Amino acid sequence: MTDLFLFTLNAIVIYLIADWLVRQIEKRRGGALKQRQVIFFIIFLGLALVSFRLLKSLLGTP
Repeated sequence: MTDLFLFTLNAIVIYLIADWLVRQIEKRRGGALKQRQVIFFIIFLGLALVSFRLLKSLLGTP
């Protein structure tokens, strides 16, 4: 049960970080990205792969 809570909390944090990063990229460019969803997905996927692997190794879940 604790694992489920941690993984869910991790996913929420990843979503917020990815959204913040996309907004920062847009702010530096001075306008909206043409393919915002694709950029968001790439950032989200990268963060998810790294963080879930790290959590999995820290928790010792198979």
